[in-house]
Amino acid sequence: REKLDQIGILINGLARVVLFSLAGLLMLVPWGIQSGDLAGNLRAAFFGFKVGEVTISIASIAFAVLIFSLGYIATRAVQNWLDTKFLPKTQLDTGLRNSIKTSFGYVGFAIAFAVAMAYLGLSLEKLAFVAGALSLGIGFGLQSIVSNFVSGLILLWERAVRVGDWIVVGAEQGFVRRISVRATEIETFDRATVIIPNSNLVSGVVKNWVRNDRMGRFKITIEIAHGNDPEKLRDVLLAAAKAHDLVLRIPAPNVQFSSMNASSMTFDLQCFIADVETSGRVKSDLHFDLFKRLKMEGIEITGTK
Repeated sequence: REKLDQIGILINGLARVVLFSLAGLLMLVPWGIQSGDLAGNLRAAFFGFKVGEVTISIASIAFAVLIFSLGYIATRAVQNWLDTKFLPKTQLDTGLRNSIKTSFGYVGFAIAFAVAMAYLGLSLEKLAFVAGALSLGIGFGLQSIVSNFVSGLILLWERAVRVGDWIVVGAEQGFVRRISVRATEIETFDRATVIIPNSNLVSGVVKNWVRNDRMGRFKITIEIAHGNDPEKLRDVLLAAAKAHDLVLRIPAPNVQFSSMNASSMTFDLQCFIADVETSGRVKSDLHFDLFKRLKMEGIEITGTK
């Protein structure tokens, strides 16, 4: 039964080819192409016919596609070699390695396309003429795509946002995982992927936590009633911060008396850490430690954050 099904599918496919071929011949009849001219027309289509100064043929198009495919495959192979062999052995950061790899891909794609077009007889001047003819369509229909593409190149060259950076865009924040032609992928702390158009990153407001270095600062706010001793609270806060291994000694942690009202006083403990990604864990550890220390000292808090 399986063999019969396969034979039936083959016969059906051949029948479709024959019917479409006959339909194509019938469509060519009104243009004066008869069955006796078919061999000559096929020969002209395969070996080429001239349109102006450009010779168009199935063979030339096939070779141009082959040239472009070989160039594209070679570009991808070099990109893979850079990504897995050469760049990991350098001292470059992840963002710069991604920029080099992606930029090389764009250059290789452009060279392969230019060589393929040159084989067809389309020089750069003719391509510029075609691009000018398409400018109206680009201006209306492809404006956002071109804008995102150019913005992606700006991101790769200026490196204001790099792969691996922790950024905040609007209500979303997370780590940059990939910068592509059209958009940038961000992995949030909930393991979700947010796709942001490149033009938004170039023209909008982006907060980059690790643009210059990975050092960061966090703040713990404590509110106490007026009956407590502010000096004792400051000593407790500084002792807890200095006891944690990940809190930097330089710059040293400090306590600021930020505000006061009729019922409470507010203090801010500010700590610096070497890697901003550890801020959540360090802040949690200090909350646990401060809870025990404040309870032992008999200091009653009215609020914290």
